[in-house]
Parts: sequence; structure tokens; C-alpha cells
Amino acid sequence: MERRDLLIVDDDWQVREVLHEIFLSSGYNCHLAQDGREALEVFRAARPPLVVTDLKMPNMDGIQLLHAILAEEGDTAVVILTGAADVKTAIDSLKLGAYDFIMKPVNVDELVIAAERALERRNLLIERRQYQAYLELRVEEATRDLQAAYQQLQDTYRATLEALGSALDTRDIGTESHSRRVHGYSLATAREYGVPEEQLSDVAHGVLLHDIGKIGIPDAILLKPGPLTPEEWTVMRRHPEIGKRLIERIPFLRGAVPVVYHHHERWDGSGYPLGLKGEEIPLGARIFSVVDAFDAMTFDRPYSKAIPIDAAKGEIRRCSGSHFDPLVAEAFFRVPEPLLAEIRRKSIEP
Repeated sequence: MERRDLLIVDDDWQVREVLHEIFLSSGYNCHLAQDGREALEVFRAARPPLVVTDLKMPNMDGIQLLHAILAEEGDTAVVILTGAADVKTAIDSLKLGAYDFIMKPVNVDELVIAAERALERRNLLIERRQYQAYLELRVEEATRDLQAAYQQLQDTYRATLEALGSALDTRDIGTESHSRRVHGYSLATAREYGVPEEQLSDVAHGVLLHDIGKIGIPDAILLKPGPLTPEEWTVMRRHPEIGKRLIERIPFLRGAVPVVYHHHERWDGSGYPLGLKGEEIPLGARIFSVVDAFDAMTFDRPYSKAIPIDAAKGEIRRCSGSHFDPLVAEAFFRVPEPLLAEIRRKSIEP
């Protein structure tokens, strides 16, 4: 139950006693003070929720007391007692935070009602603030739960795409774990290039699914051990378009389309499917082009043997400005060697 403590402040002892009797009979536990200075000491000791104070007093008047009390306890309900000559000052006190003012001589019923309403308003303000704090806490908890659920969903998406990328690798002889490695290389290079973190997921999705269009390529062409004929190359070069059609209708994968569709474009415009040139090629596809070539050169394939990492980097540097975006190549060269080694090691873990 709310404390019904009350501080009565008046420099006239007779008025104090009358007010004391009025509030005692209304069930209040009363504290008394004869001026503002004494009242402030009593307030600091007792912390009553309600103060009834005269306006004109020696040492510290009612306005000064109002300032001091509200500075220490902003929820305190303060009712001002005033004579007719000080009505303007009493009205001004409302702007300073007083709940109400009562004219002297005091009407007992009016005073008690004003005190009750002041306490009710104080309680409502406190309850509203507490409820606001409760709502903010619930929103914070709900946000935290939502973020956890979102992260779990993202982890599930990533695991699914990694599994799909690995499955695609198994269809293409000699490219086991290729998608996992270029995924790691691409993210490391994108960060060195300065791609914002919130855009990395689109790059990652595109890299993992870059060859998804090969699902639509006949095995006789995809798995052919020897060189492809010109006709077979025409079919093989359809896989970026097939991949684009497969994923562009999936909302959370639309950001991956530029990598899937343009990962065979070349900086000098000699690539496919559209022959884009320079910065016409989406950045994610330019990043993939560099790391894909690096991975192809540093792992054995049926048609080629792996070359040393330094030699592979030298070849990328040689082809910068023709096959590769020079700035992307430089970003790749800044990726620390231990990180490249860690990506390679993780790609072969079961």
C-alpha cells in the first residue's frame, strides 16, 4: 500500500497545527516544519511522497523549497498554500512542477481532495514510467529473441547453401571443396576491398551457388574427360543463365544473382554471357573471378596440376587489367597468408 506520509510546512504554528489535525483525521502520517530550510532537512530524512507548503516563509520560501525538493525527488507531489496577494506566484509554481495551489483561508474539503489527487497523479506517473520501463524491457527481450532466431535462420541458410555448393562440386570432376574454399577467399578479399559487412551475405550466397546452373548441363558434357567441342562449349556457357533463372525467384537469394550470372565475365570484356567490361561487371563477380582462378591454379584438376601459391599470385598479377579487376587483385594479395592457409585447411575437414 502507498505510504500516506505528508510534510506540512508553514511558519505560523497555529496554521501548522490546524493542518496537522486535518491530515491526521484523514489518515496521514504527518511531519512538520516551520520554514523551507527546516522542511528540506525533514524531507531528506523522511522522503514523504506529499508536501503541503506555505508560499511566503523566512529563510527559504515555498518556491525555493519546491525547486529543492523536486531537484532531489522529481516525483514528489507538492501543494502550495497562498494568500490572495500571491496568486500569480502560486500559478507560476504550477509551471515549476507543483501539483496545485490552495487559497487561504483553507477549505478543509478542498485541501484534502487536492492532496488525494496530488498523490493519485504521482502514483499514475510512477506507474506509467514503470510500465514504460517494462515495455522497453519486453521489447529488448523480444528483439534479442528475434535476433537469435534470425541468426539461427541465417546459419541454417548458410549450412544449406554450403551443402548445396558441395553437392554441385561433386558433379564437376576435380572440384571437391572448391565452393567452400572460394567462399572463404571471397569473403576475405571483399573485406580487404572494403565491402560493408551487411553486403557480404549476397557475395557469399553468390559464390556458394556460382555453378548451380550446371544442374541443367548434360552429364555427357559436364563430365567429359577431354576437351569440349565448340558445340559443347555453347551448351556449357548456358550455365550462368540457367543459374540466374533458378535463383532469381527466391527472395533471399536475389542478391546472389550478379555473381551467379556474371562470374565468367572478364575485365577486358572478353567473357560471357554478356561481355561486360570493367566496372560494368558486378563487384561480387569480379571478386569471384580472382579467387576462382587462384583456387583452380593451386589445386589439382584432371586437366591441370597445381602450381605454387606464389606462382598463382604472379599469374593473377600478370592478368590484372585483362582478365581481372586490378583493384580486386590487390585486395586479394592483401589477404594474410595464414588466413588463406586456414581456409584451405578447413575446406578439407570432414
